[in-house]
This record gives sequence, structure tokens and C-alpha cells, in this order.
Amino acid sequence: MHKLELKKMAKAYREVANQRKEENKTFYANNLKALTDEQNIAELIVDSSDSNCIDGYFHVDKDEYKLVKFYDVIFGKGKAMNEDDLVKVSGVCFYYCGFSMCGFSNIHFENCTFVGCDFIECYTLGMIAVFSNCSFLSRLKGKKSIDDMPSLFESCEFTIKLINCDVSQLVFDKTHFYFTNFENVCLYDSIFLDCSFDTMKICGCDLRNTKIVNPKFIEFNIEDLDKKTKVSRNTFLGSINYSKKEKREVRYAVEVYDAFSELFENSKIMDYGGEYFFLSQKTEIGNMNGFTKLKSILSYITCGYGERPSFSLMVAMALVILCGTLYLLFGVTVNNEVISFKPSLENLFPSWDKLILCYHFSLVTFSTVGYGNVVPIGGSILVSAVEMVLGVIMVGIWVSTLVRKMTRN
Repeated sequence: MHKLELKKMAKAYREVANQRKEENKTFYANNLKALTDEQNIAELIVDSSDSNCIDGYFHVDKDEYKLVKFYDVIFGKGKAMNEDDLVKVSGVCFYYCGFSMCGFSNIHFENCTFVGCDFIECYTLGMIAVFSNCSFLSRLKGKKSIDDMPSLFESCEFTIKLINCDVSQLVFDKTHFYFTNFENVCLYDSIFLDCSFDTMKICGCDLRNTKIVNPKFIEFNIEDLDKKTKVSRNTFLGSINYSKKEKREVRYAVEVYDAFSELFENSKIMDYGGEYFFLSQKTEIGNMNGFTKLKSILSYITCGYGERPSFSLMVAMALVILCGTLYLLFGVTVNNEVISFKPSLENLFPSWDKLILCYHFSLVTFSTVGYGNVVPIGGSILVSAVEMVLGVIMVGIWVSTLVRKMTRN
């Protein structure tokens, strides 16, 4: 039976992301010198004063840009009525380019390639930035090539649409997505670190091995009617960052946990589906009131919403101990001899014989075995009646939860 250690896993994946960023920088630096020496390419810096910046917007006029550092440059144009009116950039390769504090306004990149590019503090303006059939190349497993390096997005704010793009193995660090669509996007082994998603839609994407660490969600929708969105046992959604005082944020967190629960169940990864269902139900308590909240709390305590058999066992043990203590105080009879204990300053603790007898009676009463060698008296009669009813209920809950959990693994 699998239980997600969210904090431990999030810490590990954060280290993986930072290590991947450092490896990329090292690999980039070591190989870039060889590349510049062999091909005699000098690094070029382009800013808003460049001759290709017309009316404040950079005009893409080449099929390939190598080792270009774009600084404070805006790509696209100022106004667009609809997506058909966006500036089209087709078939361009950006090869180890840096985009620092660059804007993307009403622009559509199609069939473009971004090899080893860094997007630092970039943003979108105007209507939207669209990337269709674009590749942000990633390393092949077990192979490192200068022509096959992932890009990095750090501290960016985007309103974008990605369609049929490959963004596998990328690291998105502190990147904020607003009114964003991911359609048929390969996010295999990508890491989203401290990112926020505001009014975002994911449809038919490959989320296998994707890691989402410390996210914040507002209106995050996964449309998987045709069940094309893929997840794996290495797909990870960490604890969602939300304010418990904001009911809207609580609701969004619940919806995202539910969506991932459904994704895992659709992929026949039932134990992970159960874990995210548990998280959604636990989170939803914050938006409940009255009897509904009480029922949810009882369900959480007694069985962890059907996902924690150990909870049922602990509750059962607590009931046995509690009722055994009450039998000791109210008294029971054994062979017409009254066994009870009244604590005093001189005698604070009962003898072991009395303790064992009362807890034994509590256990057989809870399990409804009832040997008949011990008889309750006084207040113990009511306690035994309640314990028998709770015993039948808790044994049933524990067995059903245990069977359900085992069959889902």
C-alpha cells in the first residue's frame, strides 16, 4: 500500500531541478567554447537599440539565430484583432540564445526550434503568444549532445498557447501562467518549480514523469474527455500552495487534486488515484460547515476516506482502551466479585490484574465475542452496549477499507 510522502518527494525533486539547471549551465559552458572555436561564431548581444527593432518591436528576419543574447527586446507587434492577425514566425531555429526581460506580444511561432535557450524574466503583452509544433529540445537519456539541450524558463509571466509542442525535460522555475492553454504538449519529465497557474487548460498532454512542486492554482482545468492525457507512477503533484482562509483557493485546490485523482485512475494507477482523492477530501473540509463538515471529519478519522486502514485500526484501539478504562471506573463483576477502581491520593494507579481484566473485557465486547465470564454493572452496562455497536461498525469499516486499499495496489 503506497502513501505519498509529499514533503520528502518535493524536496527531492527540487534538488533534481536545481541539479539539472547546474548541469545545463556546465554543459553549456564547456561545449559552447568548442562550438565558437570550430564555427568561429561570436556571441551577439541584441537590445532595443538594434536596427531590427522597428517601432519598438524586433523583426525576425533570419532562419537561424546562434548565440544571440536578446535583452529587453519585444517580439511581435502592438495590436491584433484575433489569432489570425498575429505576427507569424515560421521554421526559425534559436540556437543557444538567451532571452532576458524580453516581451512577446501578439506573435505566433510555428515549427520553430529553441535549443538550449534561457528565458529569464520574460513576459507577454497584447493578446497572446502562440507556439505551435515547436520543439524546446531536451537531452536524450544517456546521451548529451550540443544539438540536444533543454531550455529554461525562470521568473517569467506568460499568457501563451502551446499546441503540439515538445517541452520535455524543461525546468520552469517561478514561472506564472495566465489564461494559458496546453494542447497535445509533451511535458515528459518536465519540472514546474514554485509556479502559479491562473485560468489554465490542459488537454491531451503527456504528463508522464512531470513534477509540479509547490504550485498555486486558480481555475486550472484538465480536459480529458478522450482520455489522451498521460500520467505515470513518476508523475508528481506536490502540496498545493493555497490560503485556508480563502474559500475560493480551497475550492481550486480540491478541484486540482480531484482532476489528478481521475487522471491516475484513468491510467489504471489506482493507488495514486486514491492518494489524491484523499488529499482532495481532506482539503475540502476547509469549505464545509455544520453536519457536512462533521461527517467529513468522522470519515477522515475513522478510515481516511477509505484510503487509510491504519486509521481504523488506531480508532479501534483507542475505543478499546477508553472503554476498558470506563469499565475499571464503573465496575464489572467476575464470579459475583465486583472489580472496580476509585483513584485517590494514596492509590493513584490500579493493579495490573484489574487493568488486564477490564481491557480484556473491553476487547471481547468490542469484537462481540462475549465469553460471559465478566459481567458489566452500573454505568458499565451502557458503555458495553455502545462499545458493541461501535465495534461492529469499526470492524466493518476496517475490513472494507483494508480490502479496498489492497485491491487498488
